Amino acid sequence: MHQKLAHLVDEVVQELTGTIDQGGQSDCAQAIEELEGAIAAYHYLQAALSYQLEKEVYRDHEERGVYMFNPTKGAASTIALARKQSPRGFSAKLNGYRILFEDTPHLAGAYSMGAVTEEQMDAVLSELGTVSAKHRSEFDQRFAQHPDLFEGKGPRKAREAVREFTLQHIADKECTKLQKAADKQHLRFYRDGDMIRFSGALPTPLGVPLREHLRQGSFQAKRKGDKRSRSQIEAELLVGNLIAGSHRKLPVSISLSLIMTDKSLFLGNKEPAYLEGYGYISSQIARELIAGSFQGDEVDIRKLREGEYEDYLDHLETVTDIIRLYTAPGGSELIAMDSKARAFPKKLKKFIRVRDRTCRTPYCDGLVEEADHIIQHYLGGETSAGNGQGKCSICNQAKEKIGWKEYVALEHPQVTVIKNAGMHFVSQAPPVTGWDHEPFPQLIQDARWLSGFKRRFAAWE
Repeated sequence: MHQKLAHLVDEVVQELTGTIDQGGQSDCAQAIEELEGAIAAYHYLQAALSYQLEKEVYRDHEERGVYMFNPTKGAASTIALARKQSPRGFSAKLNGYRILFEDTPHLAGAYSMGAVTEEQMDAVLSELGTVSAKHRSEFDQRFAQHPDLFEGKGPRKAREAVREFTLQHIADKECTKLQKAADKQHLRFYRDGDMIRFSGALPTPLGVPLREHLRQGSFQAKRKGDKRSRSQIEAELLVGNLIAGSHRKLPVSISLSLIMTDKSLFLGNKEPAYLEGYGYISSQIARELIAGSFQGDEVDIRKLREGEYEDYLDHLETVTDIIRLYTAPGGSELIAMDSKARAFPKKLKKFIRVRDRTCRTPYCDGLVEEADHIIQHYLGGETSAGNGQGKCSICNQAKEKIGWKEYVALEHPQVTVIKNAGMHFVSQAPPVTGWDHEPFPQLIQDARWLSGFKRRFAAWE
């Protein structure tokens, strides 16, 4: 086995020698891309061998009559040693491999072709572990109908895609966890030399708005030229007003977007909702969040609007702005917005951030920091939702590389094609509601390493 692999590696090295020494951008990028797919396919083989090794360990212990309460004892550590990695986390990997080979054959097939990376697969299998084998098989059937589901998604986005499915079956458990989280909220301070450190935990309804306020505040400060790191700015935002005696309340205006269908809101449908800055949450938790936003500890809302309860308003810590986002009739895409200005207006930026959720560059899970023109404004690109996309700061700068081109392939849903160094990728805005976009045959392609193999095979003929 070792000799065969060594021989195969030698052949690959010989084939790539010319590219390594004198290859252009396109040749090098395509070779890297094909190697990444081949590596993923090898990771599939490692997963299959790990699954078989665990079964043999189980069988051996069963025949010996030992470790009856932990029949796979030592399997994870053995595999970790073979892979020259720490054994921490390998038990979870083995749990995932059991799911992969026993419940999700279509997912395993995609993995064997190198269409899914190990990081993506670990995230997917971890989330699938929260539901029963029956529901995992149901997901696998859906994946067979959407083979490009994880195309262009980093581990975080891949996990979110699966979570949108699993939450429909574990909504009650999620509600119970949220209730228990409220009982566990805490804040602790301790001294560390010249610093005072503190740590704590907040339930989702409290933690998400606070985190989003600090994030947006730090982004705004950085855009205005603040030289400090974002974490330094967030620390000052968190405690600055609290220790200033002149302020009677924390002047925070929080605007969070919660996206859910009308059936989930009014008819008790189990389709999950999406909470900006957090991800998918069960429809029941979303309904409780919305209902809670209208409760004011026995404060009459009508009188509140008429100007009464001034003392209550004076001490109100946060002002929540409920933004309603509508989809096109019969579809799952947000209605477009546009502007004639070069810079994206505040509300249009908000629209793009809510629609795209994370950076639109394929495989990047970064936060949306900037609204970017797909076709640059100086080339005639419009300042609109159709020509706009959310980007992290790194990806927005990388786009200015000579030879990097982007254009809109479809408008509903918005699909962008990226071309760079001979490669092309598809970036698709996530569906606002529902399982996933319908597959588009004109945009589906073979695994890239397989495409490269076909190209070389055609050349040999």
